[in-house]
Amino acid sequence: MKILLFGDYVSNGYCVLGYYQRGFEALGHEVRFFHMSSDGSDKKTINPEKSSKGAYPFILAQRAKKRVYSLTAPLRAGSLVSKLISTINDFQPDIALTSQGGKSMAWPSVFLEALNEKDIPVFNYCTDFVPENDKDFLASLPLYTGIFSYNRNYVPVWYWYGAKRVEYIPFASDSALHVPREPDLDHFDYYRSPVSYLGSWKPPSSLWPTLLIPYGLKIWGNQWYKLPANHELQTTWQGEGKGMHEEFALICAASDIVFNIVQTSSGLGHSMKTFEIPACRGFALTNRTEEQLEFFPEDEACVYFSTAEELIDKTEFYLKNKKIREKITEKAYQIAMKHRYSDRARDMICIFEEFM
Repeated sequence: MKILLFGDYVSNGYCVLGYYQRGFEALGHEVRFFHMSSDGSDKKTINPEKSSKGAYPFILAQRAKKRVYSLTAPLRAGSLVSKLISTINDFQPDIALTSQGGKSMAWPSVFLEALNEKDIPVFNYCTDFVPENDKDFLASLPLYTGIFSYNRNYVPVWYWYGAKRVEYIPFASDSALHVPREPDLDHFDYYRSPVSYLGSWKPPSSLWPTLLIPYGLKIWGNQWYKLPANHELQTTWQGEGKGMHEEFALICAASDIVFNIVQTSSGLGHSMKTFEIPACRGFALTNRTEEQLEFFPEDEACVYFSTAEELIDKTEFYLKNKKIREKITEKAYQIAMKHRYSDRARDMICIFEEFM
């Protein structure tokens, strides 16, 4: 099967579409990536000073940027369609697939319409909540043959807003990135901590990690600079851009406990790290959710909490019991090996074949 992936190819392929590209190729399918807005390479980002984010010149610059983007949208869309038609004529794809989070901008309708006119089924794997306030995104739903949702609770919501077909496809782990990997001796202390948390800051993110500060917490991820300068979590944060991609597995290996939290915006289902942590042989301690329990049985392949008291009690217990941690970690790893993106790609292929 020939599969055309289109979207943002970021972090040198360490993104959902990159995971699926490797997954489809591992199954023997031919894949081509169509870049919507990036050139496929990493671009250096500036770590903004907290003071500049709220400064008036910064706000004016952001407004001007959005205005320019809006005014040039027709020109960019026309160029994209021309390039797309050339790619279609050359590659002759059977299926087109994109992946977007709920906060992503809607792809230009003329782009999706061009795929429809060529009778190429178009699917979107949505990796975030349903963007109910984004009228442009919702208006584009009829142009998709189907929507893949990582959360089964969102399936009826997608139908409510006009999706033709919706399928539940959970997250997974990438066979190239999420593998057990030990840091070398020179860097072990850098990655080492009794408790680690790998995740970007969001408004509710500071509540639970704060309870873990007394247990040697290290936070890895982005945007924690948004916390007040005197916030106690600032001393645990390792800095912007730290702990990403290849470093993820090293941190899992050097941590006794890898804390995880499934955000309420995810409908308390599961997250990417639900599979990524055990695939790296990390010991996961996460909030108790129905979907996670379906994959990783409690106290056999994962440890869960629902209250602050339970989080503290389990943190203290498992920090003292290495052998029990190792047993749970190994069980979780064996389960995670059955949930690679190549497995999810196989599920998608079965659906794609219905439309060929």
